[in-house]
Amino acid sequence: MKRPNGKSIPSVTNLAAFDAVARAGTMTAAARALSLTQSAVSKQVAELQAFLGVPLLERQEGRLVPTRAGGRYLHRVRPALAELEEATLQAQASREAGEPRGHLTLSVPATFGAMWLLPRLSSFARQHPQIVVNLSTKIGPVPLPSPTLDAAIMYVPGMCDPALWYQPILPLKVHPVCRPGLGGPRATLATLLETQAVLHQASTPEAWETYCEARGKGRLVARAGPRYALLSMGLEAAAAGLGVALLPDYVVADAVRRQALRRLDPEPFAIAGAYMFVCPRQHQHAPAIAAFSAWLAEEARAGEATGRAD
Repeated sequence: MKRPNGKSIPSVTNLAAFDAVARAGTMTAAARALSLTQSAVSKQVAELQAFLGVPLLERQEGRLVPTRAGGRYLHRVRPALAELEEATLQAQASREAGEPRGHLTLSVPATFGAMWLLPRLSSFARQHPQIVVNLSTKIGPVPLPSPTLDAAIMYVPGMCDPALWYQPILPLKVHPVCRPGLGGPRATLATLLETQAVLHQASTPEAWETYCEARGKGRLVARAGPRYALLSMGLEAAAAGLGVALLPDYVVADAVRRQALRRLDPEPFAIAGAYMFVCPRQHQHAPAIAAFSAWLAEEARAGEATGRAD
């Protein structure tokens, strides 16, 4: 049945807005995920409801949830949206067979990007000169799927979203470190934890507690202390003598070689979770994403073979 405007199907933009609100539960959160204003998302949902002639959302306990009709409609629409997106990606990829090309926009943790990814990225550029990799960074969770991102590298501590595809890159192995001479030449980790500030990372707030329980056997206690949003901040704070930090080996390796930091435990300690390459599940075979994920896997294997995480 056609509407007065001659269309028999609604706008894909309106469908995407409805899907985003149903996922997020609020217009504000959906607008953030779509990089639109709240009023724009509200207008798109209203247009879709007017087109269909039925209410699609209702408010329950402060959240917007699909009505019965909205839920049935969403159940049919979501696979169609995913299929449309996949078909678009395949059509774009078929413009030229052979070498993958195009732009790949990634969100990457700031310190991981600067200290692990960027020093290696020239090899990807040599292998795939037709793919332009754009990098951005965000503190905190990265919302996927996103209209502004193709994929992300993120630290994933535990449960995974079944709608996303995850490829492990690097396990999170940490060392306690401090500036050489902090607390005196014979200072032990136990002494330093009692007498110096304990530096914490926002991304792994329970790391010190986990480490002390596993390695200390009751002898080590990590007190509260300053917390840093970026690993690079924790690195600089430790090098400046502000306290004892617990940081990944790829972050501290160069500073230890330069004797700007001292490892207080020679054995790395594995924290639950890992750095992973993450993208919407339906996009994992898109040419640029597949090429980048394969390259990441090879870099990770090379690092394991040589013992290099730095």
